[in-house]
Amino acid sequence: MRVLGSVIKLLVSVGMIALFLQQIDLVDVEQAARRARPSFLLLSIGLFVVSNLIGALQWRVLLRVQGFDLPLQRVVSLYFVGVFFNNFLVSNIGGDAVRVYDLNRMTGQGSRGFAATFLDRFVGLFVLILFSLIAFSANPELWSLGIAVPVAALVIVLAGILAFGFSRRLSAFILGIAQRFAPEKVVSLLERIREGFLVYRLAYGTLAGVLCLASGVQLSRIAVYFAVGRGMGLDVGFDHFVVFIPLIAIVAAVPITFGGIGVRENLGAILFGRVGVEPAAALAMMFLGYLAGIVASLAGGISFVFRRTAKQEDSDG
Repeated sequence: MRVLGSVIKLLVSVGMIALFLQQIDLVDVEQAARRARPSFLLLSIGLFVVSNLIGALQWRVLLRVQGFDLPLQRVVSLYFVGVFFNNFLVSNIGGDAVRVYDLNRMTGQGSRGFAATFLDRFVGLFVLILFSLIAFSANPELWSLGIAVPVAALVIVLAGILAFGFSRRLSAFILGIAQRFAPEKVVSLLERIREGFLVYRLAYGTLAGVLCLASGVQLSRIAVYFAVGRGMGLDVGFDHFVVFIPLIAIVAAVPITFGGIGVRENLGAILFGRVGVEPAAALAMMFLGYLAGIVASLAGGISFVFRRTAKQEDSDG
């Protein structure tokens, strides 16, 4: 079933790209991409690397609360490996599972690793939505029903998760209902989420620091696309990127395509088209930004290969 699901998602990606290319000329996309100045592309790669380093610090803070005391170098390596798999697995949350697996392999504390990694992902999502809401409030002309509805839905979902995670009474009530009607796997997942959140319930200073780090991560990743756009000569303000890129990132994270390919480009063309960017240029910008992330994550792939090689040599010896 997993193989079938992967094939379906790959076909959806190809189908969405093909559908989009029927509406524009591929030559126009190529010409738009060729306009990108190499210096700005290098800058975008550097910005993504910086975002990964800040992200590793954020994850380490959350891990320490859960009782993990790993060297910073090891945390950075694990984080880069996770980002690498986020880019190359069908779902871009697959790297999170790799991080949890590595922590469990190293420490035997898979549940605590899951809790820290889940909150790491949740805080990033929370900051993305917060940025979008702030930027939208400064640009009310960009609001539309098609944007407002999914944003409102995400806000409701996030608020529900926060209430479930940090309220003992509410989470106990929901778990009681789930234990009666939901499958055992769902109940187990809810229990792990609850236990993970409750550890951070009174860690106000830690949560404030994590929010600051998460803001740095997300601003750096937004700046990746801004740098690509500037390198292509697009005259679009940074505030518009703060509005659009978080929405694109959230939708692209839904595991319906391979690595978000197709979703990212189509949604980018729709949203940036609202501020005068041609579809071909928007597609080129989104794809080049995605490539910058891939290049920046290659260090994680190299780290993973060397780690596997070292383990193989140890077993042979």
